[in-house]
Amino acid sequence: MEKKRKWYICNACLNDPGSSYEVEQFVDTPDDDLICVICRAVLLCPVRLKCNHVFCKECILQWMKSQCCFRQVKCPCCRQPIDQNQMLVLFKLSKSIGRLSIKCRNAQQGCRATFPLSNEYLHISSCPYEWQLCPHEGCGKQVLRKDVQAHDQSCSHWRQPCPMGCGTLLVRENQAQHNCYRELQQRYVAERRQQRAIAANLRRKMQRMQSRMAQIRRQINLMCESLEVGDLEIEAGEGTSAWTDANAASPSGSRHRHTNSSSTRVRFI
Repeated sequence: MEKKRKWYICNACLNDPGSSYEVEQFVDTPDDDLICVICRAVLLCPVRLKCNHVFCKECILQWMKSQCCFRQVKCPCCRQPIDQNQMLVLFKLSKSIGRLSIKCRNAQQGCRATFPLSNEYLHISSCPYEWQLCPHEGCGKQVLRKDVQAHDQSCSHWRQPCPMGCGTLLVRENQAQHNCYRELQQRYVAERRQQRAIAANLRRKMQRMQSRMAQIRRQINLMCESLEVGDLEIEAGEGTSAWTDANAASPSGSRHRHTNSSSTRVRFI
């Protein structure tokens, strides 16, 4: 059984997947051999087919996917059958393309820098003409990186913690009047007031719990006393019943009771 060919992705695909290098972006017009016939842009992660035609990897894969309804997928140039297992990623060609000089994508904003294609990410990360989103919550305005500091001075959504470390969040309106000592004193007074309120609330809860505990303790004592009285009554009842049963079982006792009852009747007569 034939094993599937492993695909290795070049650095260009990792850095900017799904994009392409427009011809106008390069300082010098690239050779036609470096142009993908599908997207008409400079090759991105180039791959070569069995027929020696070269395409962007993503472009040829999308082409093959669009031709899946046909019995056999063919090269868009020469119409020869495509064997995906015989595709080759051209790393050396990709490195050669990475050495070509390009213009900054922010040229319309005023950037005139040129650099190798492989250094595009490094330049964009520090380009003064790159658009940046205002970092202050609620602003949402986009400004050039070189104008961020000036915008920060006038942004109405500006927020910043006190640089002295008191913890107050400063805004434009209270920045000039801010006094760390006064802020800390007011915060201390507010915290003490809150602590007193919490302590008073806990004290009331404790008193209610103590009252409830005393009530439960009284109920338990009453229950214990009631149980003791019940036990005594049960014990007394059991003793009387045992004495009566013993007398009923004894003959002498029966005669004694009969004599007593006769004598009683005689006395009453």
